[in-house]
Amino acid sequence: MGFRNIKIEGSRKLHIENQQLVIGGDRDVRIPLEDINSILIENHSVMVSAYMLQKFADMGIALYVCDEKHLPNGVLLPLVRHSRHYKLLKCQMEISKPLQKRLWQQIVIQKVRNQSLCLKLSGRTGDTELQKMCKEVQSGDRTHVEAKAAAFYFRNLFGPEFSRGEEHIINAALNYGYAIVRGMIARSLVCYGMEPSIGLFHRSELNSYNLADDFIEPFRPIVDLYVASKFDMSESSHALTPEIKRELYGIVNFEMQIKGEKRILSNCVDGMAASYSSVLQDKCEMLSLPELIQLQVHSYE
Repeated sequence: MGFRNIKIEGSRKLHIENQQLVIGGDRDVRIPLEDINSILIENHSVMVSAYMLQKFADMGIALYVCDEKHLPNGVLLPLVRHSRHYKLLKCQMEISKPLQKRLWQQIVIQKVRNQSLCLKLSGRTGDTELQKMCKEVQSGDRTHVEAKAAAFYFRNLFGPEFSRGEEHIINAALNYGYAIVRGMIARSLVCYGMEPSIGLFHRSELNSYNLADDFIEPFRPIVDLYVASKFDMSESSHALTPEIKRELYGIVNFEMQIKGEKRILSNCVDGMAASYSSVLQDKCEMLSLPELIQLQVHSYE
């Protein structure tokens, strides 16, 4: 698993040479492919080679591209990273409704628990109320605790005047961070042999990332915690700068806790995907889901 997450902002030419990514410029920068976890291309004038795309797919390197607003809107996904893709596809198609509902219950509980931790870690009130809501989540979340918790959570995190439907820097920063994590989850699901369009709760025929949208839920609070540490509603008229976006992309270097151990975000995503693969193959019925901890950049020994 690579550890470098690279953001390309200027006009550059990217190609592969001797198993290294070469970033062309006044002075070429060379990075071993095995060290790369993901790359975000923000500048529309960046040139890439087809061979580079092939090697990224072979090695499971996530490559993000951005739209005209410089927000991530696409990710390159590998198609041949798993030898049992068809087997897992059948398992996804045949998963029972009761099991789907129990898995969604686990996801919602962990999401609300992480929202509670986010309020506590950021010094806001309301964490105790969210902990109580965790106990109210039923199979399939048929009483819609997730929606009730979200409304309560965002008001406590960003203030009573905050709305997720408005256009301002907080929502722009949240959407940017969520897009990065969503792409990372989609990449991991494909690498573990699963089809990201076949979801547990999200089932839209127009969404190619239904399963990624299921599994992003317990990860959202790490983006929320970071954004809450940087912005408040008094800055709502500000815009995302290249520096802010660079820092948001750095969220992939933060740690969460999974199975009682601190891991970099990408490892937590892989652990969750691996656990779902085990569930599909009847090896267990519990997902390995991340727990939010204080913001901390992962260090490599």
